[in-house]
Amino acid sequence: MKIDVHAKNLDLNRTSEEYIHKKIGAIGRRLPRMERAKMEVSRTASRAADERFRAQMTLDVGKYTLRGQDTAATLFAAVDSVADIVDGQVRRFRGKMRRGSHGRRAAKGFANLRADAPPPDDQTANGAEPDDADDGDEALGAVARTKRFEMSPMSVEDAILQMEMLGHGFFLFFNMDSDEYNVAYRRQDGDYGIIEPELV
Repeated sequence: MKIDVHAKNLDLNRTSEEYIHKKIGAIGRRLPRMERAKMEVSRTASRAADERFRAQMTLDVGKYTLRGQDTAATLFAAVDSVADIVDGQVRRFRGKMRRGSHGRRAAKGFANLRADAPPPDDQTANGAEPDDADDGDEALGAVARTKRFEMSPMSVEDAILQMEMLGHGFFLFFNMDSDEYNVAYRRQDGDYGIIEPELV
């Protein structure tokens, strides 16, 4: 298992690095398929005492990615907190993989997937709040960030599991069955929906 540790706006001493490796190693022992772990720690500009340090942990487990982030008053507290978050994801991940069907709720969602299923009432399919009719004159914000990421073809079931592991409300993926880009999203009723774009 490869472990990468990156620091921003702070210098890590040997004790800090060893502590981070120990935390990641403890999680890695329960994930034999974990290929790579990355921890990013930084000192923030926040004046709030409990947000002075940020830690983000990313684990590559086969074709899945687990990720958590949190802030705290000290570096060690931030590392502990994000480790607890990811540890919870690991427990859910192992449980879903053991059950094979990805759990009752996911199985129910898979059985009811419809490409034409409407998004949740108060949310658009991409997770954004719907536009207010009265906000037509409001200026659009600028694109603040462009993010690129590697994408491997996957099934609908794997895409939904990955979305749940990341804690997102939607997930863009390349559907290996249809050879098309799809978006999976979580509905308010607990089921899932799949958006299949059509060019016009």
